[in-house]
Amino acid sequence: MRPLFFIAVSIASTLMASEYNSLSDTMSRLSGPDVSHPWVFQLAVIGYAFLILPLGPLLYSSTKLIWQGILLWTLVLIYSLTGILAAIFEDGDYTIILGNFTKDEFHGFIARLSFSTIIVLIMCCIWIFRHNERWRMWRRLSLLLTLLAITLVIPFQLETWPHYMGLIQRIIFVCTMIWVFVTAIMLRQHSHQDENI
Repeated sequence: MRPLFFIAVSIASTLMASEYNSLSDTMSRLSGPDVSHPWVFQLAVIGYAFLILPLGPLLYSSTKLIWQGILLWTLVLIYSLTGILAAIFEDGDYTIILGNFTKDEFHGFIARLSFSTIIVLIMCCIWIFRHNERWRMWRRLSLLLTLLAITLVIPFQLETWPHYMGLIQRIIFVCTMIWVFVTAIMLRQHSHQDENI
């Protein structure tokens, strides 16, 4: 349900922003000062960030070692927090907040940190659950989604195709959200199976 909430509100935000181009404009621009109703997309990001929090205890309870569970839970918390901060400090807002550091620059830094965190989380999960046979297909899917996301980040950061920046970013988001959705379903199924044993 977490990604579905984000997708639904994001679509609503896009439809309300008539001056917005989904192919070339990044999603962050939907919360910028030059777009109509920026609070709608901010709601999507902040809502998603809060909805992702239950993934932490689910991952924690699925690990065999306490430190592994704490690591995964911490990464989920960081991912959630950076999502909230990325929504609060808008893209395209050049108001100075600290020294010569603008809201736009802070947004860019936090957004990159957020992406890096989810990639580290996925890779840590792949490694921690590497010996669990029930997770074999999940590990393959996780690795495929991670490689695709990382591959797309390169042209996105280099702005290789400026007219398709929005599309590239959306594909990256889809990769991470598919992972969150599938992982949450698997964790819930396995927790119910364990309870019935």
